[in-house]
Amino acid sequence: MAFENDTITACATPPGLSALALIRISGLQAIPIAEKLSQSPLKPRSPVPVKLHHNQSTLDEVVVTSWPNPKSYTGEDLIEISCHGNPLIVESILQAVCSLGARPARPGEFTERAFLNGRIDLTKAEAVLDVIHARSERALLAGQRALAGKLSSRLMADRESLLQLLARMEAWIDFPEEDIQPEVGEGFRSEISNLLKSSASLLATAPLGQRLRSGYRLVLSGPPNAGKSTLLNALLGMDRALVSPIPGTTRDTVEESIVLNGFPVRLIDTAGLRSSTDPIELEGMGRTRAAMDSADLILALIDSSQTNDPCAKDWISYGPKVIPVLTKGDLPSSNSFSGLTVSAHTGLGLDDLRNKIIQHLKADLHAPGSDEIAVNARHEDALRRVTEALACASASLLNRAAPELIASDLRLALQALESILGVGTSEDVLDRLFAQFCIGK
Repeated sequence: MAFENDTITACATPPGLSALALIRISGLQAIPIAEKLSQSPLKPRSPVPVKLHHNQSTLDEVVVTSWPNPKSYTGEDLIEISCHGNPLIVESILQAVCSLGARPARPGEFTERAFLNGRIDLTKAEAVLDVIHARSERALLAGQRALAGKLSSRLMADRESLLQLLARMEAWIDFPEEDIQPEVGEGFRSEISNLLKSSASLLATAPLGQRLRSGYRLVLSGPPNAGKSTLLNALLGMDRALVSPIPGTTRDTVEESIVLNGFPVRLIDTAGLRSSTDPIELEGMGRTRAAMDSADLILALIDSSQTNDPCAKDWISYGPKVIPVLTKGDLPSSNSFSGLTVSAHTGLGLDDLRNKIIQHLKADLHAPGSDEIAVNARHEDALRRVTEALACASASLLNRAAPELIASDLRLALQALESILGVGTSEDVLDRLFAQFCIGK
């Protein structure tokens, strides 16, 4: 796919003061512009220390690296200038580059050109975004796996299998006199079954992908004054939620993010559950239950200084994702509640609670299919269409449907799978995707 021939430039490092900054130039005029500023020829793939000059002024003493096409990040001639990180210097170099024929790059345009010029497929382009925005070691590892091509290789292998199946099916349609129907009928079911298993195993990683990108939803729930807000603050190590002895102080969800052993976690404090006629409190409890329904884990807080648990019936429906936590462990207690005993005031049991949470997160990480790349929402939608089309093709084979119907299902599966890789992806989709990137990437 051909790309516009203009030359783009941008600073690839964050704005602000720093020791160094990196400026990129990509396009037909990238190398001539750099050589004009440096007033000397550049060696391919070799860092060259030079002084940049423009309009009889010295801009900065820099290191310039030239990456000729096609073996550059963008697949075009690419220049990388490492300069001092003073924003005034960065801006003066960018202005000089633009005055010589370049234009400011759009967000993500360098990676977009890498995709459009065939250097990477769309899964790797999205992996660049995941690596940049990873908020934990686990999310970073998932992004790096995708960037290394693990998802791409898997999908390319499935695509090749689908192409071969479709070719054989169309041969059956075009040359019925060759009597290949028995081979098609017996062989196809097994091969389609293998493709279904492959797609289903990738689809199973979608929840993990969502959690690694957005964080595991850990909801603190319980009756008023059970210590939810106090425990939230203790786990965060700061006063994030308002704490008061007055019951019903928390009327809405309060959310904050932390990282536990490499896992991104969204801690969600909630309104206490109890009988009430206050419309605002009822709305808050409705939000509490909604948060519990969408939670990955629920800390079921039980006030250990009390003789009964008023929310006991609420925990039953949530099953294994509930972790019972006995709060106020520093106070006298004579009840028989079971669970982890903690005290947010003294720190009692907090390390045990963190370890318990981490155990649950690790179990999720090693769930079936989670050893694969953690696919994103766009992949999930496409993989669901792949599996549906393949399931239809398999059922049609079993029911001895017309080969044209089976071929149609296989084409739908192929189109959905290729959309993940970016084959035939519309410009609108690409524009929305790359607009999420930083300028300079």
